Amino acid sequence: MSQHTPKTLGVACLGITHPHTSGRVKAFKRIPNVQFLGAYDSSPLLQPFVEAMELEARTKEEILADPNVHIVLVHPKSYLMADWAIEALEAGKAVLCEKPAGRGSQDTQRIVEAVERTGGLFQVGYCWRFAPSIQKMQEVLQSGELGKVLQVRAHAGCSHDEADSDHMKQPGDRGGAFYVIGCHTIDRILLHFGKPKSLNARITKFPGQMSESAREDAAAAVLNYDDKMVTIDFMSWDPLPWTESWDITAYGTHGSIHARPMPASYKIYHDGKNGHQEGWTTWSETSFPEIWATRKTVYSPDVAEIGNPVYFDREASAFLDSYSNGKPSQVPATQAHNINLLLEAMFASAEKDGQEILLT
Repeated sequence: MSQHTPKTLGVACLGITHPHTSGRVKAFKRIPNVQFLGAYDSSPLLQPFVEAMELEARTKEEILADPNVHIVLVHPKSYLMADWAIEALEAGKAVLCEKPAGRGSQDTQRIVEAVERTGGLFQVGYCWRFAPSIQKMQEVLQSGELGKVLQVRAHAGCSHDEADSDHMKQPGDRGGAFYVIGCHTIDRILLHFGKPKSLNARITKFPGQMSESAREDAAAAVLNYDDKMVTIDFMSWDPLPWTESWDITAYGTHGSIHARPMPASYKIYHDGKNGHQEGWTTWSETSFPEIWATRKTVYSPDVAEIGNPVYFDREASAFLDSYSNGKPSQVPATQAHNINLLLEAMFASAEKDGQEILLT
């Protein structure tokens, strides 16, 4: 802990209606020397939430003015995320904000500017990237041991029929399940490979097939790089209950790697021509994790709250490492902004029947 870090870290919530809120509150509560100093939301769900989490209901103004509040967890609906995150940054608080950190690039651009203006710590909640399998994939790709990676395939989906929940149909959001959940996979693609130069996409609603009020049913895109092609596909009605189907595979001239976040696992193949023994290396963290989404509650009536704590624990640890040791944010505002730019380009391409969209 640096000399500037207080012995007791004060944490508070601005917004509690996102279904990830309880998981993050519990993760920070497990950390020694953390004290929760209240929660605010205009929603009637605030009272059952603070009772269940054993927190104090406070006003936004009280939380932002409290010098003992050092960290703010921003978890309202998407249309309030940017405003409240910026208010917290301007009040001198470190901010962990649920993804996608707003309704689109117009919001994340404002957050980027606020971070530059205040010099504050801002981390966006792409917790899946802290899986050891994803970190292993990053190491393997950066090592060059697979040779030249020329093709990448990425798949993700939305399970539990959440594509038809109000949470996935927020007025003003750019899309539905692909926007709200698929953004996790866009985060991984940017982490591993950076921004593409252009893309082509199809995002489809099939008449009469699934819920009429839900948004996109399936999505696919080709991301074009100077040295590789990345394809992504997304299924809004994934029958698997966690993220077992979520996989990114990178194909190189001397090997390949498959990695999924939960249950965390990877498979690496080497051809034996680059200093690594020929054959497969496989690793799995566990075969039977505690379920990711458990049940709906009185304070999370729309989408089931999160049951598996491991990713929020890892995410909180990364956030506190940046906060206490002066390290850069591991998932900065610029990452949230680039993810929104890619998603918006995909929807724009789909609206033009897959026309190529250039990315600057």
